[in-house]
Amino acid sequence: MRLRELRDIYLNQDIYIVGSGPTANLFPMDFLKDKICLSLNDAYKMHPAITPITLMNSQVYAHTANSEKAPYHEYFKNIKYPIVKPTSRYRVEKIEWEHPYFYYFDRTLDFEQIWSLTKDTDYLYYTPEGCSLHPALQLCWIFGARNVFIIGCDSCTFKGEHYASFDKNGIGTIEVKRSYDAYIYGTLVIQDFLKTKGINVFNLSPIVGYHRVEYQYDVLTGKISTQTVIEQIKQL
Repeated sequence: MRLRELRDIYLNQDIYIVGSGPTANLFPMDFLKDKICLSLNDAYKMHPAITPITLMNSQVYAHTANSEKAPYHEYFKNIKYPIVKPTSRYRVEKIEWEHPYFYYFDRTLDFEQIWSLTKDTDYLYYTPEGCSLHPALQLCWIFGARNVFIIGCDSCTFKGEHYASFDKNGIGTIEVKRSYDAYIYGTLVIQDFLKTKGINVFNLSPIVGYHRVEYQYDVLTGKISTQTVIEQIKQL
C-alpha cells in the first residue's frame, strides 16, 4: 500500500513521535495509552501503548530478531499502520506497492526540495546522512496532525552507537559530528516546513534545546547532571 492512502487519517489530532533515545527511559509510557503514537524503527517494543503507527527503516524491525525469519514481535500486533522504507541492506528487490498490510515509500536525498512535498507522494525527504525523525515529521503532516510531540529523539545513532557514547576527541569524531549536525539541521528545517502548514511541534525529548549542541552532549553523557539543568531552569 502507499502513503497517499493515509492522507488526513488523523486530521487535526495530536501525534506523538516516539524514538528510543536516552530520554525515552525517563518518560512515563503509560501516559501514551489512548494516544496516537508513531514509533521509530523498533521503539514500539518498549511499551504496548506505543501504537498504532510505526516507521521502519527495514521490515526486520517487525520481528523479534534481526531476521525476517524470526517471529513477529508481540507488540507488533498492535500496529495498525506499519510504514516501511525498503532502502537498506535488507532492501527488497521490488517495492511491494500493493502489499495488503505494509505501507511502502521510497526516499529522496534531494532534501532542499522538501518545500515542494505534497500529501500525494511516494517519497519522503532525507538528508544524505539519514535520520528516522525527519520522515516521521513529514508523515505527521500527511496524516493531518495539528500538534506533534517528540519523545525519545534527543540524539541520533552512528554505526549502531548513540551519539553521546562517542569520545568526541577520538576516532570517528568527524563522522559523528557530521551525522549529528545533519540530524539537527534536518529537524529544524522540517519544523519550519510544518510551521508553514499550521502544525505545532513540541520536543519533549531533550530538556536542552537542539541549538545548544555541546551543552546537550554534556547532559546526555552525564557530565552535567539533570538536577543541575533543572536548577538553572528554575533560576530563569
